[in-house]
Amino acid sequence: MSRYNPRDVTPSQDTGWGLIFRLNDLLRDVETLAVQGKYGDWNFKLDRIWANLCYREDVEITFNDLKEITEIKLKDLDIKEKNFLDEKISEAKLGMKAARKKYPENFTTDKDYNKWKNELYRILLMKDIWIRKLMRKNNLYMKEIKSNPAGAMFGR
Repeated sequence: MSRYNPRDVTPSQDTGWGLIFRLNDLLRDVETLAVQGKYGDWNFKLDRIWANLCYREDVEITFNDLKEITEIKLKDLDIKEKNFLDEKISEAKLGMKAARKKYPENFTTDKDYNKWKNELYRILLMKDIWIRKLMRKNNLYMKEIKSNPAGAMFGR
């Protein structure tokens, strides 16, 4: 009797299903981290989702005269959108940091701190929505249906 060796099996849907399961796990974490207010972890998980979405995109490699790599960057427009959101996230974090320095003992009650914290939340929410729309554009997000699948057991 032969033993099962996973190296001998190459399923046709390996990459697609693996990506879907990975994205599903990351999205589950995103939901929890957002509710818990763990903004740094939330942002990190969003970046992990984005990195998983970039696998199809080409990279642009720049060489110098000595044929050494000087830069590697993504070609797609999505990188500009992500960089914009990341810059706004950095601005909000710097605003929060400045407010903490002003009132180190009671910074959570400071108006400026809370203004920047709300801005950070708003930008993270936009990044979250943007990534979900990007997933939808690539057919990697939940499909919307018109009928209610739960009603099927009742003949609807």
